[in-house]
Amino acid sequence: MTSIRPLTEADIEAAGQVQVAAFDDFDRRMGEKTPPISAERWKRVHGRIRHFLIHDPGGSWVSTSDDGAVTGVALASVRGDLWGLSLLVVKPGGQSGGAGRQLLNATLGYAEGCDRAVILASRDPRAVRLYATSGFDVYPQMAADGVPDLQQLPETVSRVRPLESGDASLLERIDQQVRRATRGPDHELLGRNTGFVCDDGAGSGYAYVTTDGGYLTTLVACDERTASDLLWRCLQEIGSAGLSANVSDLGANQQWAMRVALQARLALNPRGPVLWRGGSPPPA
Repeated sequence: MTSIRPLTEADIEAAGQVQVAAFDDFDRRMGEKTPPISAERWKRVHGRIRHFLIHDPGGSWVSTSDDGAVTGVALASVRGDLWGLSLLVVKPGGQSGGAGRQLLNATLGYAEGCDRAVILASRDPRAVRLYATSGFDVYPQMAADGVPDLQQLPETVSRVRPLESGDASLLERIDQQVRRATRGPDHELLGRNTGFVCDDGAGSGYAYVTTDGGYLTTLVACDERTASDLLWRCLQEIGSAGLSANVSDLGANQQWAMRVALQARLALNPRGPVLWRGGSPPPA
């Protein structure tokens, strides 16, 4: 019998183990490499869960078995009028048994009063079905992968500079303009990655990238030209480190990102969709 209850500090270790087990199981089923188990990975996993417990306790839930063991975890945030599901995983062997829907319903209770809601789903058809039958529209997405060809780097990338500690008000302004909701404390979590910013007469934006794994964490810009330059700067950072890039969540309304990816000679492949609730398509 599965029970659902709020996440507590004492659950962080077990919740992290469920997350890693679920992610690695999914990667194996999809024929992809699993990342190594390292102290740095555990630090990121536990730090993320603790961040939500501190800043979004109403959106942080676990499922438990009869003996009280944690079998699933879900994390959701609310920033302004935007609700977002950051994580929903159930321990391998216990999936498709109803725990996922119970966890999702618990986090959706945290969305009360929000005009918009977003979920970035995996390619698991069970997850897509769960979200799509919970009031969300489905928007297919692509991902770009591969070693960036830095010979294609445009000169305009020079307008992008490293993110600095004094840029907090700039990031807040960009978030408000583009996302209609500031990220607030999330920049503290994102700031553990390498950050870049652009703010000149031609446009404003910022991006975060993980140079240890080659992942574009997030990118927000007020115009497509600035967005393209930021993406190129992130690819430059990844390529200079000799890593393969991973740029996910590219929707049909993000052709600017597709063009950059193709020019950098990355491979475009289907990825999990974005699920959106809010009347208009997801932002570009």
